[in-house]
Amino acid sequence: MNFSRRKGKHRSPSLDPASLRLPLIALIDVVLFLLFYFMVAGNLAAEEAELASALGAKGGGRATSLQTQLLRVEMTDQGPEFRMGGRMMPDRDALRAVLVELPKDPGIILRVDGRVPVETTAAALQTIKDAGFEKITFLAATE
Repeated sequence: MNFSRRKGKHRSPSLDPASLRLPLIALIDVVLFLLFYFMVAGNLAAEEAELASALGAKGGGRATSLQTQLLRVEMTDQGPEFRMGGRMMPDRDALRAVLVELPKDPGIILRVDGRVPVETTAAALQTIKDAGFEKITFLAATE
């Protein structure tokens, strides 16, 4: 058996091994670019289940007591109004004065009527943040 090449035959240019080689540098660049893209585009925020909530149960056993501080934002004929318990606050300054006096550890629940404008809701949230609350639960009223 003779495995030597025949001198008269050449390989066709389309089957040249150099032309069949994959451009590995370009492939590596694309893979690294995709890896970088997915690392940057990924969500680095905490999952909603891990965020702190103002709803917390105290006590043990069967009996639990919820310690809630509920702020309601309702629409009246005079405009939006802030209510907390029996107190009514007509503007942000009055609301901030009340919120500063409250304990911050249990957090606060903000319940907004569906007719309240978005600006008023954002103003209430900002006032709560400015008063020093870290645990804020937002509830949108369903009608």
